[in-house]
Amino acid sequence: MSDIKPLISKINNHANTFFSNLQIEETILFVIILLSIIGVAITDYAPSASWAYWIFMTAALCTCAVVIEKALLHRKDVTFTKLVITQLIHWGVTLLAIIVSFSFVSSGRITYEGSGLIILLILSLSTFLDGYHVGWRFYLAGVFLGITTVLAAYVEEFMWILFAIGMASLFFASYLEKYLTTKRLEKPKQPQ
Repeated sequence: MSDIKPLISKINNHANTFFSNLQIEETILFVIILLSIIGVAITDYAPSASWAYWIFMTAALCTCAVVIEKALLHRKDVTFTKLVITQLIHWGVTLLAIIVSFSFVSSGRITYEGSGLIILLILSLSTFLDGYHVGWRFYLAGVFLGITTVLAAYVEEFMWILFAIGMASLFFASYLEKYLTTKRLEKPKQPQ
């Protein structure tokens, strides 16, 4: 009977860790989608002031990636320092590409609106590629940013469509997480 208490305690600890990570990941996906919608609105209505927001957005995405990876660090064979260095390199190069895009604006090569589309495309690609390290939610956020870029380029009144796609992405992520959790729980135990 005394052997069961440590086992139950261990199961509770794993369950608490799983659900706290789930909440962190879901919250971060929501924040990324919300910040993306805000960024598109700023770029649409005040393109000349959007550069500061996109630099902030890059730092926010880097921070989100580090937070998620730190929460999942126990699943990976990597140190926290290496994780941070990898993310800083990835998002540092993204920031450099954004700065180059704005230098094109200041030299008169492209407009603020064109630069905003380029920056959205850079962020969508960087977010999608970081999904390899961080997880499927960053893939989803990258796809959302890519769709946002296409909508901003071709549809005049796209903010309501963007909001609907954002909500659909969150519902899809919630459904997928429940589906994956159910599959993990149904998985038969391996004989030892």
